[in-house]
Amino acid sequence: MMKHANYSFALCLFAAIMLLIQCRNEDESDSQPSPSHGQNFDKLIAYKNSDHQLSVGYYRTWRDSATASGNLPTMKWLPDSLDMVMVFPDYTPDNNPYWNTLKNKYVPYLHKRGTKAIITLGDLSSAVTTGTQDSIGYSSWAQGIYNKWVGQYNLDGIDIDVESTPSSTTLTKFVAATKALSKYFGPKSSTGKAFIYDTNMPPTSFFIQTASRYNYVFLQAYGKNTSYLTTVSGQYAPYISMKKFLPGFSFYEENGYPNNYWNDVTYPQNGTGHAYNFASWQPASGKKGGVFSYGIDRDAPLISAYDNVLRKPNFKVTKDLIKIMNP
Repeated sequence: MMKHANYSFALCLFAAIMLLIQCRNEDESDSQPSPSHGQNFDKLIAYKNSDHQLSVGYYRTWRDSATASGNLPTMKWLPDSLDMVMVFPDYTPDNNPYWNTLKNKYVPYLHKRGTKAIITLGDLSSAVTTGTQDSIGYSSWAQGIYNKWVGQYNLDGIDIDVESTPSSTTLTKFVAATKALSKYFGPKSSTGKAFIYDTNMPPTSFFIQTASRYNYVFLQAYGKNTSYLTTVSGQYAPYISMKKFLPGFSFYEENGYPNNYWNDVTYPQNGTGHAYNFASWQPASGKKGGVFSYGIDRDAPLISAYDNVLRKPNFKVTKDLIKIMNP
């Protein structure tokens, strides 16, 4: 009897240990190790719907674990309190397995937490026209973008990145393409899908002609100080509410730390750098819309002064900035 009892106890103990190991592996490989895992998200959704400064991050798709073995990040690791994740799709062709993972796993996971997923399109050079009238061609092109990113992937909007001063025929093309897109995205549409203007410049003629069609303006202020933000936000103020204005900084990517000439995140352990200053800064004419980061997948622990190894992010900086903006 004693031997049988000891044998049964050993079997039970072995089964319990194996179950614990399996659960731990599942948690570490495919989900965010967060206290919010499995809980009710009503309060989180209420916070996302409240009047607050937004936290936004550009996520580099080619660094995601779904694209290739050995890469660490997964969009399920993103902080629950992140308002928007910008899908930045370089080096990720249409046949890459990332896209099925985005559609079937990541987007449902993010939406459950009230996090919006926005696709970055680049500038508008890809806008094409067909037929005898440009307006008809641009409309067909814009509808195709909507059908793909909203219809197929259930994303929440688009982002155009215009880092130039369009003129002449290019200006005409960009304005026409923007007007066509605004039927499906932005405040002039009835879809509820966001339209974001992303730039590293003060207002241009192109922006002035299309300003009313965007939900937000993202200013790439990499390596800049807050006096620059005050100047440029003042230039945008005649055209948009400051609640639509979000300055942005860049994480150090794979260039090594602290060998990053932006100095946007100097010492994340101590909370210094331009990123922290941006979070505290406000425009002269009202509260800003929030802050965005480029390379949020690189918001990771740092091991050495010239660490270029991709490590598991803990998103400390992102979480710090959210607390500063929305205490």
